[in-house]
Amino acid sequence: MLDLSLLRKGKAELRDYQIRAAEKLFDSKRLLVVMPTALGKTFVAILAIAHLLKNNPKKILFLAPTKPLVLQQAKRLEESVDTLEEIAVVTGEVKPEERKEKYKTATVIFATPQTIANDLKHERIALKDFALVVFDEAHRSVGNYAYALIGKKTRESGALVLGLTASPSADKKKTMEICENLGIEAVDIKTSHDEEVQEFIKPVEFHWIFVEMPRELLVLKEKLELLLAEPVKRISERGFMSFKQSPSRKELLMLRLRFLGLAKQNPSFYSLLSDVAKALNVAHAIDMLESQGVRPLMEFIDSLGKRDKKTKAVQSLLADARLKEIRKNCEMLLEKNIEHPKEGKLAEIIRAQTKLGKSVIVFAQYRDTVAQLARVANSLPGVKAKTLVGRSDDGMNQKEQHEVVESFRDKEFNVLIATSIGEEGLDIPAVDMVVFYEAVPSEIRLIQRRGRAGRMKIGSAIVLVTKGTKDEAYLWLSRNKEKKMIEHLKSMQESGVPRRSGEKKKKGQTTIGDFS
Repeated sequence: MLDLSLLRKGKAELRDYQIRAAEKLFDSKRLLVVMPTALGKTFVAILAIAHLLKNNPKKILFLAPTKPLVLQQAKRLEESVDTLEEIAVVTGEVKPEERKEKYKTATVIFATPQTIANDLKHERIALKDFALVVFDEAHRSVGNYAYALIGKKTRESGALVLGLTASPSADKKKTMEICENLGIEAVDIKTSHDEEVQEFIKPVEFHWIFVEMPRELLVLKEKLELLLAEPVKRISERGFMSFKQSPSRKELLMLRLRFLGLAKQNPSFYSLLSDVAKALNVAHAIDMLESQGVRPLMEFIDSLGKRDKKTKAVQSLLADARLKEIRKNCEMLLEKNIEHPKEGKLAEIIRAQTKLGKSVIVFAQYRDTVAQLARVANSLPGVKAKTLVGRSDDGMNQKEQHEVVESFRDKEFNVLIATSIGEEGLDIPAVDMVVFYEAVPSEIRLIQRRGRAGRMKIGSAIVLVTKGTKDEAYLWLSRNKEKKMIEHLKSMQESGVPRRSGEKKKKGQTTIGDFS
């Protein structure tokens, strides 16, 4: 039974499903908690920490992907738990020797994973000193991300492991990789449909609005498809793909990897690599036109000419009179105010919502689109919009991001237009409506974006979809993936997590082979 005597009274509402999840951690030792935003998965960690602070002399490590999220989670603990123990925040901005001292003196350490991974390599920190390691946004525990290294070291130390996420993956192999890297032994999943959480979650009304590409944009698309057909035909003639339909970006990237390997033995494959590069650029141009519009397409074409190092594929495209004609067509359309119909539809949505005093977050994939949509929004009466983008390529640093988020929280403006930086890692306040400017193929991003609405009250989410394009395919793909993810996580919760490679299989338990 949990000892929760350190919890501050009146600071948090104890919910049965959270208590059971925390108790399950101590039974299983390594638990993955999957809950939608607003169900309080972080509070499961706080319950476990409160119990350990009272009953275990060892330290506690809480990991989160970004400094703002680290600070946010440390603040939540300080507000929720009445303890005299030292709480330390450790990021790459803290000097190594100072970090080493904090590891000695603090009982609860909140840190970014890259910092801890670096300090593990340099033996500044020893996980044997810790009773619990919490991995926030645990779906990141794949590939070369720092969570994988820390997970391995944590398993070796014998510390408890608690993974927190709203959305692991619909891909069973990826989910298995997360569980393997963190040593997960059990799963606790709650969905918005579970009866025991109904009173604590506000539904999000999910809608999609379809728009048709105007004839002028379809003409541009046809011209781009003619450009794409040429390199695809040459690749097809070598027997590496069918020329019957345009390849996806994923297929082209896989071909690129394959040709890179073959070119080492046969230099003739370098010409095919150039064809793949040309096809990738044109395919991206088509995607920009279909999902974003005329201006983003024109800006992408201009960006090709601004590259410091231009490959043969890019040089060939820039020298092609047909691309120059497409660029000129873009200018003419913009002079006539002919843009993607999504832009006008979004303006309608923002105007209607803000007129009712509601707040809106708009998610768009590209920074240029974010900037353009902010210009559109700010041209509307009663609307004040700001942008939120990542820090790479002269973007916004963490301080600037934090200032925008706090300003939004204080209702200094009513429309936030963001790239994927707004999906996780920042404490974005709840809003009345979330708009996806384009559909996303990832169920993780779908769940993260949608979770920005409906925390405290009923919210709405709208996806703008261009008919007959990848937008439409992505919409159904992400929805189907979400259903699959819930199904296989529920199965893991009921029958147990498959054993990892090389471990002895228990009676009645599935293996990785059975799972995949």
